[in-house]
Amino acid sequence: MIRYTIFPILTFVCVSCGVKSPPADTTSPRARILMTDVSPQPVSVDISLSSMTAQLLQGDGTLLAEMDVSTGEAGNRTPKGNFRVTEKMLLKRSNLYGQYVRKDTREVVVARHWEHKGPKPAGTVYQGIAMPYWMRLTAGGVGMHVGQFSRGVTTSKGCIRCPEVGQNFFYEHCRVGTPVRIHSGSHSIPSAFGVSPESQSEDNGGRKPTLPSYQ
Repeated sequence: MIRYTIFPILTFVCVSCGVKSPPADTTSPRARILMTDVSPQPVSVDISLSSMTAQLLQGDGTLLAEMDVSTGEAGNRTPKGNFRVTEKMLLKRSNLYGQYVRKDTREVVVARHWEHKGPKPAGTVYQGIAMPYWMRLTAGGVGMHVGQFSRGVTTSKGCIRCPEVGQNFFYEHCRVGTPVRIHSGSHSIPSAFGVSPESQSEDNGGRKPTLPSYQ
């Protein structure tokens, strides 16, 4: 009886020792907030189409936050240029892209209404795709908002999709009128993703940066 009870325990320990760590996540969008104590001076947003990242910069050029983004896919490329935030909404629903859902239960009947042929299914209503923390950049409907995507993949119809943690912070500190630059070059400020939290200096204008894990 003693041998029988000890043997399974030893076997479990030996097997568990050989378990490998899960592979690094290379697809989930990242967001890094470097400073939460932001001064009242104006901020700006810099979006690189080549690296598919967005940076929030203070007026003096200090990097406040950075996040992965997903921009327009082929045929719906995100426009380049200098823009300003013209509208902010905590939750906006798309007028162009949505679903047909049952009026009473909100059950999704047609997931992509823009690909649907023929009349609207009976008993359904249109429901636009949710775009939380919306910041409009163009009159044509291009803006920044929370959306699902895999890192490095263009997925939108022209908007800039963002991870929720990052866009929440950008939304909080941007105002109507905040300048947004979209370009195909590299960021002028070094990427926050290339620096580990341990190597970040705490001497940054007297403010200690807050560096959470990738989100």
